[in-house]
Amino acid sequence: MIFPERTQDLASIAFGGFLGAVSRYAVSSSTISPNGTLIVNVIGSLLLGMMMYDYDYLGHISQRTRLTFGTGFMGSFTTFSTFAVESYTLGGIPAIYNIGTNLTLTLLAVFVGRGIIIHVSRRS
Repeated sequence: MIFPERTQDLASIAFGGFLGAVSRYAVSSSTISPNGTLIVNVIGSLLLGMMMYDYDYLGHISQRTRLTFGTGFMGSFTTFSTFAVESYTLGGIPAIYNIGTNLTLTLLAVFVGRGIIIHVSRRS
């Protein structure tokens, strides 16, 4: 049976989302909060930076892969809401430190991911 394109897109996102949620749980449960959230957000930002740069400029990654791993996997692997709640729960100086660390490292990870793809593509 051939699914309409939209149904295939939703199935790809759902599959990636399942894998991302399970992976986030595995990483987060093996570390002390809020370190687990920081780890998944930095890893996710690095991988998403790599994938989106490749998709936008090099074209090695297909639309289906972008949906499965970008929207699905990374969307559920990374977690802004948990980061926000943990920051609120920490309160005061620890919250400010957590917010600053998350923002700095996740943005840096996107740039590093982009740089990795640029470096690899130039070597090819």
